[in-house]
Amino acid sequence: MKFITLLVSFIYLFSAQAFAHDDHGLGDGSFHAFYHAIFWTIFVLVVYKAAVWFNHKRSQKN
Repeated sequence: MKFITLLVSFIYLFSAQAFAHDDHGLGDGSFHAFYHAIFWTIFVLVVYKAAVWFNHKRSQKN
């Protein structure tokens, strides 16, 4: 539970920073927000998959 709380806190912190900037390539419209939503979703999935993989490898050693 501590890991999930930490993960959600980091996601909130970094997504708030991401939405606070202008991006000249993507503009300020809904495509920019969509891009960030997809980016952070993929980021969370990769971190989750890495944590599951690490825990699986650690449990195989025991």
